[in-house]
Amino acid sequence: MIKFDFAEFACQQEPGKSKLESLEKALRQGMLGFDEEVYHHWSMEEFFWHSSPGDDWHPLEAYLAAQAERFPPAAQTQLRRWKKAHVGFYEVGEVKDHTVGLQAWDPIAGQHTGEPVRAIALSMGGARDYRGQRGQVTLTYVAPWAPEAGLYCAMGYGFTIKKRQALGTAAIIMLGLQQPNLICQPYPWKVDRDAENHFLRAWKMREWHGWLKERLTFPFQAFVRTPPKGEHVVKTVTGLLPMQPDQARNMGIYMEVPTGAGQELMIAGLTGVLPCDLTSPNWQPIAEYHTYRERVGPPPGTIGRPSFMRLR
Repeated sequence: MIKFDFAEFACQQEPGKSKLESLEKALRQGMLGFDEEVYHHWSMEEFFWHSSPGDDWHPLEAYLAAQAERFPPAAQTQLRRWKKAHVGFYEVGEVKDHTVGLQAWDPIAGQHTGEPVRAIALSMGGARDYRGQRGQVTLTYVAPWAPEAGLYCAMGYGFTIKKRQALGTAAIIMLGLQQPNLICQPYPWKVDRDAENHFLRAWKMREWHGWLKERLTFPFQAFVRTPPKGEHVVKTVTGLLPMQPDQARNMGIYMEVPTGAGQELMIAGLTGVLPCDLTSPNWQPIAEYHTYRERVGPPPGTIGRPSFMRLR
């Protein structure tokens, strides 16, 4: 109930209301703008616990100042622990005594990155919401609550999925939320409608294979979407598949991805490749190509054909 009251204060009153709207706009224009849930929902969680990047005004501090008579100093110290909330994947353990077991999970390495802890939860059902999810991973914010007793606090918003699903888009959301300064930088083609139209005209005339060859650095680690279910795996991308400009216009852009199994080589369409490192200089050129394909559709020669092949 305290979180709900705080959220209403932070979202519905000024200056929080306007500050949150600005944060949502920044996220919509940046690298996580492909997912509406990010800038409509995750933006609120990020705002509640960390405010906006570079802003000295913090909604939790403003709330505690406005509610000073309600919360004595010890309670305020306790609630300020929410400002240390960290977003990540956590493997779900046993639910008992109104708490849930959580252990930080790295979806890229496929391993735990911390010791198991117990946590209360701020969702409507509390820790009970995690029943039946043991062994899966939940993407959420977790803050210390009584760290001397090993007790933490799951902040109440997130989603739970199987470990193999915690790659690709889900991992990008996690990595992005861990770097708010980065994800709030707008893409130049998203600044306004004129910018979008300018880029779209340039994209339609661009010789994409040569343009990408000048800008991409290999090798790099990437989430690669694989058939038949479109699930992602982490692979090392070693180069662009050599193509003539007319071939690329007709068939699109493909990446070479060695599998490590003998001489087998995967050829993956670039629209199914996402760099694991959001700070990589490869990220924006690939994002630009993805956006181009979203605007104009698939290359004419690929309609009805797979975007993923194995070669020997």
